[in-house]
Amino acid sequence: MPGLLLATTIGAAVPSEAFALEVTRSRVVAAPPAAVWSLVGGFCDIARWHPQVTRCTLSSESGAPVRALVASGGLGTLIETETARDEAAMSYSYRLVSGPLPVKDYAATLSVAPIGEGAGKGATITWTARFEAEGMSEAEAVADIAGVYEAGLAGIAREAAP
Repeated sequence: MPGLLLATTIGAAVPSEAFALEVTRSRVVAAPPAAVWSLVGGFCDIARWHPQVTRCTLSSESGAPVRALVASGGLGTLIETETARDEAAMSYSYRLVSGPLPVKDYAATLSVAPIGEGAGKGATITWTARFEAEGMSEAEAVADIAGVYEAGLAGIAREAAP
């Protein structure tokens, strides 16, 4: 499913262990890191900034936040569980439980970091995932996830613009 969800430092598909692929995309924005984190830091905030997410519903399972993302264009619903959160470092990690992405064993992290020494110089948003391709070639799966990330990071940049 090409380009379902979430600019842009190019992170190539790098096998980091047997059969694992990795995609990393980053985007610099001219907004204070705390303001960017307030836009993206909530686990269900993705519906505010990702153009391919029409709705996010938050629930909990065994104490862990779970989000159900409805993708635009009738592509289906993704279920993701938050696996780690660090408010001070402005990052959270999650894993895909189910959904229409061409991957399995998908785990990702979204983070916001200040540029330089001080909050006034802007922020870098980085989105990284490790996964295995499923239902298509590795190159196609990497391209799909990269497209998702690029669309999402562009959405963050639009929403965070002063």
